[in-house]
Amino acid sequence: MDFENSDDWDASFDSFFSHFEPLFKRSESRGCARDYIRGLLADVKRKNCWQIAEVMGVDDPQAMQRLLYEAQWDDGMARQQLRAVTRHKLGYQPGVGVIDESGFVKKGEQSVGVKRQWCGRLGKVENCQVGVFLGYVTPFGSAFLDCQLYLPQSWCEDEARRQAARVPAAIRFQTKPELAVGMLQQAWSEGISMQWVVGDTVYGNSPTLRNAIAASGRYYVMEIPATNLIHPITDAEALAAQTLAQQLPDIAWERMAFELGEKGLCFYDWAAARVVAPTDEIGEQWLLIRRSVGEKTTCKYALSNAPADTPLAELATIALARHPIEHLLEEAKSEAGLADYEVRHWHSWYRHITLSLLAHTWLSLIRHEQRQKKPITLLDEFQSA
Repeated sequence: MDFENSDDWDASFDSFFSHFEPLFKRSESRGCARDYIRGLLADVKRKNCWQIAEVMGVDDPQAMQRLLYEAQWDDGMARQQLRAVTRHKLGYQPGVGVIDESGFVKKGEQSVGVKRQWCGRLGKVENCQVGVFLGYVTPFGSAFLDCQLYLPQSWCEDEARRQAARVPAAIRFQTKPELAVGMLQQAWSEGISMQWVVGDTVYGNSPTLRNAIAASGRYYVMEIPATNLIHPITDAEALAAQTLAQQLPDIAWERMAFELGEKGLCFYDWAAARVVAPTDEIGEQWLLIRRSVGEKTTCKYALSNAPADTPLAELATIALARHPIEHLLEEAKSEAGLADYEVRHWHSWYRHITLSLLAHTWLSLIRHEQRQKKPITLLDEFQSA
């Protein structure tokens, strides 16, 4: 479809939203959800209920506030339907699941899950909420699949705060990697084609998460800290990943470029060695190392349970699949109002974030529909992000 006028945009949105209409039983909430999603994509500074209502020509924002607080609809079912749409449009058997998190800076202490904690977006400790996200990368495009709000242990143990924020009684403390396991297992149970899973050190440093991925019959390329202990298969003595990298001979390294920068191709030196991680159940696996050219001490490390005959270039390509979700998160915040909410309750957070993911996915599908129909490589998708 070529979008030459507003009728084309309306037709595209109607087709997309038709997948979600049955989730909203009342016509008022159904129409409000349509307006809310379209308003999230409008060119306004702050995409809260007041400004969304104004830009959509609604006199009173109360209907949109009811959509987030009181209306009868299931945000979990909406995300399940979102996964079904994404699977239909972008599904690809060796698809890559990408786990990442994003901080939402907030003032005060009443917004559910807010605490002084690490905010990756700012690169420092800040008063914020943290959402854990599952993205999906294939040669046809990238999109969000799911989200979970990280509820710190101090919140889980404070019954008064839980009740004020309407945290369901069944919710118990889970680490971020445990939240990731739940999202992955849900996506797998729904038939999402996902042969690989990638994540940064927050998630890659979790043996529980790595073992869960391996137990599912899938492969991971998960970053680990330089200080993680591993056993080279030729030596029973454990050593840090960074020490092994320093001991590799020059012939073990291969210079490859997978990304375009402002000055052209971005080259890195890559190497891989077979190791055993003492915390894992799978035995022998890969240690993948990426080293900056000319800086032998500047390295990134990842473990992978991929087969022993997996080419180095394939491991490197999969490792870089983490980058598109960083772009998705920034784009969703700037274009689809992901961070522009003013809600305090558990279910309201999920409702706003879910509607924002729907808005962003519609944009993503439009973008991919306009691309050439022929399949492209994962590398092309990284560069487009």
